[in-house]
Amino acid sequence: MNFALIEGHERPITILKRALANNTLAHAYLFSGEAGIGKKMTAFALAAAVNCPVGGGDGGCGECPSCRKVASGGHPDVHLIASDGDEIKIDQIRQVQADLSLKPFEGAKKILIVDGADRLNVASANAFLKTLEEPPGDVLIVLITPMPQSLLATIRSRCQEIRFQPLPRRTLAQALVKKRGLPEGDSWFLAALAQGSMGRALGMDVEQEKAAREELMTFWAGLGQMGTGEVLARAEALGKDRDRLEGLLDIGVERLRDALVYRATRNEALLVYGHGTDRQWGERVPLQRLLADMELFTTSRGLLDRRVSAQLVAENLLLKLGR
Repeated sequence: MNFALIEGHERPITILKRALANNTLAHAYLFSGEAGIGKKMTAFALAAAVNCPVGGGDGGCGECPSCRKVASGGHPDVHLIASDGDEIKIDQIRQVQADLSLKPFEGAKKILIVDGADRLNVASANAFLKTLEEPPGDVLIVLITPMPQSLLATIRSRCQEIRFQPLPRRTLAQALVKKRGLPEGDSWFLAALAQGSMGRALGMDVEQEKAAREELMTFWAGLGQMGTGEVLARAEALGKDRDRLEGLLDIGVERLRDALVYRATRNEALLVYGHGTDRQWGERVPLQRLLADMELFTTSRGLLDRRVSAQLVAENLLLKLGR
């Protein structure tokens, strides 16, 4: 386990390497950025670097017993907290506080990684604040979150924040070719869908993603031939499956975005899904209709995010699309 295994994120890694080399590590860091982007992996690479007896240009050596234990999750001085259900509970904080009060068992420091720090509830956040205010001497704390703004201001102020930016599409595509052996076209497709997240890119199934897009386009094209009763029945079915409705809305925004971008630039490299039939579809539809449908899809997605009834959102969407 070391920094060399992490794709991209040169700036965060440079900051951490410099602090390690100069012995100027902060006592607490806040790694912020989109989910699945590489924050947790970097936190473990930092933990390995701190406790590696060999060291090297990439932090930990990656080969010694300490580095291997960090990589396997078995290092006695590296502690991970994640949510128990929807929250990180106060009992979890109290347990780790007791662990951190002890001296390191075999490493230079005890490391605490809080994955999903935004899930600290009020009680656990206040309890955790005490650890940040009076940290034991041999402890390094790393908080990980996609929503730093949701943390208590007093917690954020006691951490050095390092922002992780979405990975470039080219970086993700190259990683997918190397790690999954995907063809270049499929790699670029998944890299676009992943929106800068390596974890998301590695977890996607190419054929499932393509099938979902074909399903939407077929469904969309058939709405004009459906009667009102059938449209409402389809909307009722979608309303009972909120996740599927959210997925269809996201795909709709993506397809409309592709159509508008291609009309403006004629550059296939900027498209999410550079399929010829999609470009032809975007050319046939009047520009004003594309813009109106984009507004409809984005508004519908926003209503779902605000927990408006999924069935009402689906009914409004399908009736307007089929007009």
